[in-house]
Amino acid sequence: MYIRRIDSGIPFDSSIYLVVGERTMLVDAGSGLGHRNVADAIRSILGERNLDMVVATHCHYDHVGGLAAIVEEFGCEAYAGELDAQSIRDADDRYTLASAFDGVVRPVDVRDLKDGDVLDLGDSRFRVISTPGHTRGSICLYDEASGALISGDTLFETGVGRTDFAGGSMTDLRRSLTVLSNIDIRELYPGHGKECESYDPAMMARIMNLVGM
Repeated sequence: MYIRRIDSGIPFDSSIYLVVGERTMLVDAGSGLGHRNVADAIRSILGERNLDMVVATHCHYDHVGGLAAIVEEFGCEAYAGELDAQSIRDADDRYTLASAFDGVVRPVDVRDLKDGDVLDLGDSRFRVISTPGHTRGSICLYDEASGALISGDTLFETGVGRTDFAGGSMTDLRRSLTVLSNIDIRELYPGHGKECESYDPAMMARIMNLVGM
């Protein structure tokens, strides 16, 4: 299994990660404004293989605006945390922040993911961890074998996601950080900023102190 970051070419877009194992998974899809760049990069990496699934770490526009285009182009299944999934199915411009970006989220029939669900890629298994705080339905994906955590906007290398949008809660985010502090994170792939292929566990303690824990 390996993880590749894909650059959409749109400065405010989320990080987009392609996870390649015996099966393939895209995590987040950006705003969709750079869809051609994203789709071409996926095809370049996968060659003749197809994309099996796309997973949204949460429902904000900069992560899911491109979800419909990915599903249409690759014919893959789409997933999101159960408490954010309905906002994607409904194309809720307010809760997804599409209106704040002057953008549009098209509805996608995403499947719900619950805490503890496993996305099996054959040679790796990513466990869904419910991490509300940035949004109600934010999730992280964790592969125990490699220690890789794809964290969305819950956890960055030196900080955490905002909690002042609709559905955000610092209280919930602190609880989510407590959960994440109890797993062995060796690689961090956040929703924005650089990924850390050798994560320093001391950073979690600093971040928890930063948010008053």
